[in-house]
Amino acid sequence: MKSIISKINNELKKIFSEHGFDENHAFISISNRPELADYQINSCFNIAKALKKNPVEVATEMAGFVRDLKVEGINAFTKCEACPPGFVNLKLNDELLFLSVEEVLNDDKLGIDGKEILPSDAPKCILLDYGGANVAKPLHVGHLRVAVIGEALKRLYNRLGIKTIGDVHLGDFGLQMGLVIEQLKDDNMLDSFTISDLEIIYPKASLRAKGDKNNGIESDTEFDARAHEATKKLQNDVEPETSIWKKILKISIDDLKIRYGELNVFFDYYYGESTVKDIMGPMVDEMIKKRIAYESEGAYVIDVKEDTDKKEMPPCIVRKSDGAVLYATSDIATIKFREENFDADEYVYIVDKRQNLHLTQCFRASKKAGLLKRDKIFHHVEVGTMNGSDGRALKSRDGGVFKLETLIKDAKDKALNQLKANERDLKGLDENDIAKKIGIAALKYGDLSNSPTRDYIFDLEKFLSFQGNTGPYILYTLVRIKSIFEKLGVNKVDTKLNTDCDEIVHKIFLKSIKYGDILFDAYKNYDTSIICKYIYELSDDFNSFYHEHSIINETDENKKALYIVVCNIVDKIVRDALSILAIEIPDKM
Repeated sequence: MKSIISKINNELKKIFSEHGFDENHAFISISNRPELADYQINSCFNIAKALKKNPVEVATEMAGFVRDLKVEGINAFTKCEACPPGFVNLKLNDELLFLSVEEVLNDDKLGIDGKEILPSDAPKCILLDYGGANVAKPLHVGHLRVAVIGEALKRLYNRLGIKTIGDVHLGDFGLQMGLVIEQLKDDNMLDSFTISDLEIIYPKASLRAKGDKNNGIESDTEFDARAHEATKKLQNDVEPETSIWKKILKISIDDLKIRYGELNVFFDYYYGESTVKDIMGPMVDEMIKKRIAYESEGAYVIDVKEDTDKKEMPPCIVRKSDGAVLYATSDIATIKFREENFDADEYVYIVDKRQNLHLTQCFRASKKAGLLKRDKIFHHVEVGTMNGSDGRALKSRDGGVFKLETLIKDAKDKALNQLKANERDLKGLDENDIAKKIGIAALKYGDLSNSPTRDYIFDLEKFLSFQGNTGPYILYTLVRIKSIFEKLGVNKVDTKLNTDCDEIVHKIFLKSIKYGDILFDAYKNYDTSIICKYIYELSDDFNSFYHEHSIINETDENKKALYIVVCNIVDKIVRDALSILAIEIPDKM
């Protein structure tokens, strides 16, 4: 279904052509001064330059014929004014606005068709690399951002009709596995261990191998050597190391699925570094053979510098002087594996912004090595950090890494305490389930409402507030609408409107029909915070409307029908947006 802007622009091209104006300049834009206009024509300057006229003169001439523009037989604008220094301000006719609202509400996809919204060269399939969890380690707060941003982007692409492939890309190989295996042996735990045991085992083994000079703990060199040997055996499929590793992997992945599931984050594949262990060696050999990789101080590297680089771009090391491979080798081999098995049009990596140099090297090395079947888009969503009130990385009360499990529990407990303190009427309902939905919504929305690249201060009290730009505020808006429908006994909404609307209703309807534009902006900017900002503003406008109008007690049936449509369109759009953000909605709050 074509948006109202598309319909207007189509008619605008015709009328521009009739009056001798270049139809390439025939388009309207959303006004950046909503108090003055709904839309604007901003092309008067370009047209005036080409015609060697004054922009105000062009705008005045343009307003003279644009005010008669019709869409589907309806006058498009109730206001069409030329404004200095050279704009045409437009206000949409309520009759046309009602028609657009009706089309949105009567369409299962709310009038949003990816084929209409996306450019013709948009990718048909996008592979997302997000999660980045490590085997045998608990998820911590650093995993929250990449997980929820990645899941939201994946759902956004799906909403626009783009096929997606989501891979968690586990850290499941290397020395960390050797350390855990040897510690399990020493603790006589090979026959029986749990995820809780592994969470203790890894830091214990790591401290034992490295030592801690600040606290007078010497490195256990014999244990460190055994861990390296176990890693080597694992990499060569030697038993019993391989069987122990498989058991560690299964226990870890089973737990990760539970933890991610609590956040409504789901991956198509739980591949890891081990998936490409047999690819790396032959791949590097081929690079050396083709002289793509060359020797430098005993190591093998690939030059990835480009003439347009403004910063230093060091070579990408693919094999160390001792013959060992690196993370870069693994990540390049992963690209090779993905190309051979998925052939996506675009690769989107949702990863800490501090990994930008590493990923740029890997992307360029992959292209230079000819690993891609055809030209592909590689995009790194550079994720900022979640910090404590001191501006530093968020830590637990004892100063350690803040486990994600603890964070979720804290959010749920605080939400439950709020519900009890406010004496909400939740009789017959599962308070714990409601509190969990509110708590996780607060966490996820608190994160997603910030641009992915932005570092932000984690403030659980603020995120749990029922006021302001928060998850609970958005949820409460939907719960309020549900309550209105229940009190009115509304099952089906009549979308035919037969009355005038005031400014706040006009504003809500106008914002509602822009939903498709919002999703496109989020898509092209890789930024779902754009969706959060939109649904907050829409919810805030609705709550202003709610306080200004007596919806339930309205006696004028035409007005009541109008108010019900307002409730309905806000409800449908916000619910749809929250499904993209993977946020669940409670029935009551």
